[in-house]
Amino acid sequence: MSQAGYGFDAAKFRAARREAGASVARIARGAGVTERAVSLYLAGTRTPRPEVLPRLAAAVGAAPADLCTVEHECLVHLRVYTGRSRAAMAQALGMTEETYRQVEVTGHRGRAATSRYDGRLDRYIAWEEWAAPAYGVSPQRLAEAEQHTRQAWQELRAERQRAWLEQLDQVERARLERLGRRGRRARGEGAVRPPDAGR
Repeated sequence: MSQAGYGFDAAKFRAARREAGASVARIARGAGVTERAVSLYLAGTRTPRPEVLPRLAAAVGAAPADLCTVEHECLVHLRVYTGRSRAAMAQALGMTEETYRQVEVTGHRGRAATSRYDGRLDRYIAWEEWAAPAYGVSPQRLAEAEQHTRQAWQELRAERQRAWLEQLDQVERARLERLGRRGRRARGEGAVRPPDAGR
């Protein structure tokens, strides 16, 4: 997902900064970024990388989610709130990066993220139970984010299919129009006839 895709909200960041009474310099020191970067985040012209968001939030005394606006929390949001990259979250969950990418993008876990045996508890525990601590959320919040991710993926697939069908339809109409022009030319319907020599 692109950096702009997780819902960072510059207006919420500005409000949190005002409430904390934090200067740009103090936020920059706390977050480990330049003052210019903080100014760009405040202006809304740059989105902080996922690993920077938690540090920015801490610098203004807020939670990462408090600096974002999303209609429905998806897995990508929960990951970004932890400050982890996809690779880091994959490692935390004991998955390959590609497997985790599929989980985060589609919301479908497959076999890689099913129940796991916990030797301490001497039982199998569900994905929501063992993965929730890596995201720093409750199992219920993780399950809801997973459901929203699946819904968003289905909507994206449907939109892509509609766009593909529209493009296919345009190509087919253009092809039929070309064939029609060729047919008219072959029949002489579209040709300009020379003036009658006998007149």
